[in-house]
Amino acid sequence: MTDPALEWLYRQYQNASTGHRSLWLCDEAAREFTEQLPQRAGTLFVSNRWDVATRLEQAQHEVTFNDFNLDKIASDSLDTFYYRLSKEKPVVHHIINAAARTLKPGGELIIAGLKNEGAKTILDKAAKRLGCAKATQKNGLAYGARLSKGQLSAPLDDSDYQRLRPIATLNEGTGNELPLWSKPGQFGWQKTDAGSAFLIDTVTSQAMPTGQPLTVLDLGCGYGYLSVCAAHSFLHGHTAHYTLTDNNAAALYSARYNCEQLGLSADVVASDAGQEINDRFDLILCNPPFHQGFSVSDDLTERFIASAGAHLNNNGQAFFVVNAFIGIEQKAKAYFSECQELANNRQFKVLKFTGPKR
Repeated sequence: MTDPALEWLYRQYQNASTGHRSLWLCDEAAREFTEQLPQRAGTLFVSNRWDVATRLEQAQHEVTFNDFNLDKIASDSLDTFYYRLSKEKPVVHHIINAAARTLKPGGELIIAGLKNEGAKTILDKAAKRLGCAKATQKNGLAYGARLSKGQLSAPLDDSDYQRLRPIATLNEGTGNELPLWSKPGQFGWQKTDAGSAFLIDTVTSQAMPTGQPLTVLDLGCGYGYLSVCAAHSFLHGHTAHYTLTDNNAAALYSARYNCEQLGLSADVVASDAGQEINDRFDLILCNPPFHQGFSVSDDLTERFIASAGAHLNNNGQAFFVVNAFIGIEQKAKAYFSECQELANNRQFKVLKFTGPKR
């Protein structure tokens, strides 16, 4: 385990008394410890990451996959609540509020994060919310605290986390504008991703098959930008069915909403780089992530290329956009017969893959 904050939390859990009703909140940072945790009756895991939830389930832990929705957990029912700080402030506020509600009086929020994430300030804020004394400890690069629920103070503002809101507009200036909706808890939730926009602009000039219904896979869909833009640009007038997949619960929630609002024929599927999908597709669109947890991962990008190779029809086309400095062309040769660079603006490049190798 390389994350000092997780290491500290792990030690608290190892040393805890058995027989408690405990909850672990796990996001992408928790991938590296899911197989190490001892099984313990009365411990529930909630993760907003499909891969983390799947690993925990395989290790026979009790686990729920959702967008950190804890409404089904009764108030004043938990003895301990374990949380490694998330990247986004709205998510952190939402979870601290949830801990304040679900912990028993005297129950503990066991919380940790890194110095450069502002952990000390957040832990002090959590202590105030729970109505207890500050208890922050420095452990190398990590700050951790065990905070007992006392007389609660006012909830932290987490309204930004709870609700979907329009963050981009299709067909702007045409009189037929269409909003796209998103929410915190997913990468790039508050903007139009420049790489995805570059992919759409580039692929618009490519010839698409005509005269037949198309099947489209949006691999790592986020809030669904690539699918809905494709449907209203270069696939406009085509009969197409879309499959959107992502690892992140907030992304799936947003993508499903956007497809419903804009009338796409679509399935939205929880999956880790498409592993749970068995179909093959005529067209694959992908802006692959290249961060795993808190670090850059070339292996993660290659997993998306491999998945595209496995899911592309023999005569299909896969379009990827990646940072211009990421050299994935050599890796793609293991999965595709042809790789063509269609565009490069020195920040991003768009690649076309054909001829999947089986």
